[in-house]
Amino acid sequence: MHRDRQIELVRRVLAHVEAKTTDTAPAGEMLDVSAYSDEALIDRENQVLFRELPLAIGHASQLPRPGDFITHDASGVPLLVVRRDDGGVDAFINVCRHRGTRVEAAPHGNKRAFSCPYHGWTYGKRGQLVTIPHERGFACVDKTSRGLVRVAAGEASGIVFVRPAPLAEGEDAALDARAWLGPLVEDLEGFGVSSSVLYGARSVDKALSWKLAIDIFLETYHLRPTHKDTIYPMFFDNLGLVDRVGPHLRNVFPKRTINQLAAEPESSWTLRAHANVLFHLFPNTLVLVQPDHTAVLHVWPNGATRATVASYLLVPEPPASDKARGYWDANAAVLYGATEEDFTMGESIQRGLSSGANREVVFGAFEHALGHFHAEVRRHTHARSV
Repeated sequence: MHRDRQIELVRRVLAHVEAKTTDTAPAGEMLDVSAYSDEALIDRENQVLFRELPLAIGHASQLPRPGDFITHDASGVPLLVVRRDDGGVDAFINVCRHRGTRVEAAPHGNKRAFSCPYHGWTYGKRGQLVTIPHERGFACVDKTSRGLVRVAAGEASGIVFVRPAPLAEGEDAALDARAWLGPLVEDLEGFGVSSSVLYGARSVDKALSWKLAIDIFLETYHLRPTHKDTIYPMFFDNLGLVDRVGPHLRNVFPKRTINQLAAEPESSWTLRAHANVLFHLFPNTLVLVQPDHTAVLHVWPNGATRATVASYLLVPEPPASDKARGYWDANAAVLYGATEEDFTMGESIQRGLSSGANREVVFGAFEHALGHFHAEVRRHTHARSV
C-alpha cells in the first residue's frame, strides 16, 4: 500500500478514536432472510457470480515452475490451472473431450501432459489434444478442435484468478485480473502479497450460507462480545474504516496500539503494525493483512445454507526450520480459533433464520459494508431488493 494512503487511513482512524466514532452510512437497512436460504437465489448466484466473474482460486506460489498445476472444484466447475513455459497461466475445464471423465485427479503436481484415466486420451500443457489411442476409430474427431475446454485465467498481486465459464468463440483467454482489482492491486502488492508463499492450507464445511460467512468479517460491531476472551483485547470496540473499491471493499480494523502513532512523525507510520487490513475481493474471497503475514479465506457455496471455507496463510518465505514452522502454526491457530468463534455465531444465525422469528435481518449504519456486499450481489445477479 502506498505510504500516502497509509497515512490517510491512519489519520482517519485517529480522528475516530478522538471522537469515539466509526465509519458509518447515513442510515441502516434491512435484508429479507430469504437472501440466506432461497434456492432460486443461490442457483442464480452460482450461474452468474461463480461462473461469469473472475474468482480468486489460489496463489502464484502454488505454481512456481512451468508445468506446475493445481486442480480446483469448489466453484462447481472442475478446473485445471497450469503454469506455462512463458510464465503465464492457462486454465481449462478438467473434463476429457471423449466421454467426459475427469482428466487430472491430483490436487497439484508438475506434468508435461495430462492423460485421461478412462481411455488414455492425452492433452498437452496448453490443453491441446495430443494422442487418441486407436485413433483409426475416431475419424469423426478433429484433434485440433478437441482440446480441453479453455476458460479465462490471469494473475494480479500474486493471486490466481479464473472465470469458470467456457470461453466464447474468439474470446481472449487472458483474464485482466489487474483491471478487476483496480486500485487494490497496488495495496496488495505493497503489503507483499505477490511475493509471499502459501502455508498451512485447510478446508472446512460450515452450516451457513456463503453470504452469511462473508458478512461475519465485514464489521467490528461483534468483536467485543464474540471475541472477548481471545482477540478483542487488541482491538477497539466497534471502530473501523470501510472503503468501497468497485465491487470490492477495503476494511481497516485498528488495534489499540495505533494511539502510539499520534506522537510519532507521519513519515514513520506503518498501518499494518497497528491494524488488520481486510480486503473483500468480490464475490467470495477475504484477504486479511496482519503485521508480518497475510491470511486468505475463499468462501464457496455448497447449497443454499452451507458453505466450504478454504483458507491458508501467505508468509514471507518457506519456513526452513521447526522453529519457523512452529511460529506460523501458532499464527494459524490464532486465526482459526477466532474464525471458529465467528462461524459458531454464523451457524447460530442460520438456524435462527429458519425459525420464522424474523422476516428480515437488520444492518446498522456502521454495518454498511454488509449492505454494500449484498447490493453488489443483487446488482450482478439482477436480483430484486427485498
